Amino acid sequence: MIDNPQVSKSSNKEASYKRFYPYLKWVISIVSLLFFGYQWTQLDAGIWDEILATAHHSLGWVILVLLLALINWNAEAAKLRVLLRSEIRLSPLRSFLIVLGGMAISNFTPARTGEYVGRGLLLKKLHPIKVIIATITGNLAQVILTYLLGLIAFFSFLLFTDKGSDWIDDTSKIGVAIGLLVLIILIVVYAKQILSKVKNVLPKKIQKTLNLVKRYNKALFLRVLQLAFVRYLAFSIQFFLLLQIFGDFALPWTSLTLIPVAYLLQSLVPVPAVSDVGVRVIVSQLLFGSLLLDSSILQAVTCLWFINLILPGIFGALYLLFSTFQNK
Repeated sequence: MIDNPQVSKSSNKEASYKRFYPYLKWVISIVSLLFFGYQWTQLDAGIWDEILATAHHSLGWVILVLLLALINWNAEAAKLRVLLRSEIRLSPLRSFLIVLGGMAISNFTPARTGEYVGRGLLLKKLHPIKVIIATITGNLAQVILTYLLGLIAFFSFLLFTDKGSDWIDDTSKIGVAIGLLVLIILIVVYAKQILSKVKNVLPKKIQKTLNLVKRYNKALFLRVLQLAFVRYLAFSIQFFLLLQIFGDFALPWTSLTLIPVAYLLQSLVPVPAVSDVGVRVIVSQLLFGSLLLDSSILQAVTCLWFINLILPGIFGALYLLFSTFQNK
């Protein structure tokens, strides 16, 4: 039997860089924990006393928020399982822990780029490019929903609320509504042609990313979009409930439509997820400031930041450390 020198060389190269995985896990885990600790110390110590006092009186609602966090993370884990099904079979628990491991790094890197590294370290049997493609596809589905629902909510806010009347008169609202309806119909009818034209003018880096995503069929991507919607629904309800809890349930239910607008505006700022608590507070005060006290908004945003970013990031960093012993 004749060995293929190219295959042998490729295998040796892959085995070589995978030998460094345990060391990378240690370094990244320690850096993650230190970074989370630093972010914690930057917050006003008194705010946690206020948060705990309020949470104690609304314990049932807080438990519901925590359950929604589990739904959020499990939906992300399900997305990963679906996207990697042709390459590897992952149990719900393992995919859940891999997602947390990715969050340990993605939370302090711009545009969640560290997520590829974290997941790759925990899926070392797969080539990193396959993990990257799956992660990009899952994130793309989430971004599509964030922008689509955010824009729909934003225009609904302008057209159908009194606040929108400060910016646009009632006569113009009718024209804008008709124009948007026509635009949506045209986009749906000519979606393929529009995408092909848009793709040609995009930077080559983005074109390459879209080409990678094309390896998945439409049915599979639709399933990923459904799971992304479950995630979106979970963390949107979380945010609304926390605003209600810390706002003494004074927020009208109609303001639920402002949550997608908040997430849309937050997504436009390219800062690491765990560092953007200030951005989240400013955006939330802009949208809910006339309905709630600034202190209530600050407490709600801080609590959401801790539950959805810090807590899973810590668990993920600890799992990265544990996995180095598990593989020995």
